Amino acid sequence: PAMNKPSLDIGLSPNVYGIFWMLTAGLFFSLMVALVKLLGARFPSVEIVLFRSLVQLVVLFFIFWRTGFDSLKPNRPWLQGVRSLLAVALINCNYYAFTQLPLADVTAIGFSRNLFLAVLAVLILGERLNTPRVLALLAGFLGILIVVRPGSGIFEASAGVALLGACLGAVMMTLIRKLTAADSNLVMMLYPAIAITLATSLPASMVWVAPTISEVGLLVLMSLVGVIGQWCLIQGFRRGEATVVSPANYVRLVFAAIFGFYLFGEIPDRYTILGSLIIIGSNLLLIYHEGRPAKTRPGERVPGDVT
Repeated sequence: PAMNKPSLDIGLSPNVYGIFWMLTAGLFFSLMVALVKLLGARFPSVEIVLFRSLVQLVVLFFIFWRTGFDSLKPNRPWLQGVRSLLAVALINCNYYAFTQLPLADVTAIGFSRNLFLAVLAVLILGERLNTPRVLALLAGFLGILIVVRPGSGIFEASAGVALLGACLGAVMMTLIRKLTAADSNLVMMLYPAIAITLATSLPASMVWVAPTISEVGLLVLMSLVGVIGQWCLIQGFRRGEATVVSPANYVRLVFAAIFGFYLFGEIPDRYTILGSLIIIGSNLLLIYHEGRPAKTRPGERVPGDVT
């Protein structure tokens, strides 16, 4: 008889696993944007974006070289194409905003995408918004409002770019949730990287700043951290429902405040601390609710099942 493969599944719901992956993605993405801001003091954002996509393509090439190139073809090429085009605009908006504004401010503005996502997930993905999920979204948004404090002066032109990135991010998350049912993580990461490389090569060459050896090391580190974060993000949407796992992104605000303090002297005030506590609390309540056993009908597809 065939032996069963060992499993790390300890009986938690798919949504809890999804939240775990999103929290992990938040840590890596926060480190990435801290490096982006650090590098942005010397390099134009479009050059940083190009370097990130090139390194991602190199990493993926070696992975496909070992696993085989037969799996390169996407099962839903049209959707992958749309997502790749959106990725070009999204990453340029985000990287520019992070080089211009404090990390915590841009991170907080970016979280407004979850409000757009909640609507898109219901209209496009057919997901349901029950009371705990709605409360988690509202509590997280309340925490963001406390941190950002509309009218406090952070909503300058660069913040408008960050808000545009948030809108694009909501559409991107919706597409990721649909595509994880058809394509592998590697395919999901490949085509946006190709599109970003093609779209930014010419603009980056026009403003190119030659990096030193140590700066090349930082650029590579930033890129690799971003690749890991993207893989964790996709894995989070693969395992859980978009409306459930997305609030876990709020923890990035805490990470951003920590990196901003230690690397750039951006000291969080009492509003940032209070808002962060509310954000963390909303995520803990959501994890508790989603961790309880749920009844499913025979044959019902549970979140994260991609077979």
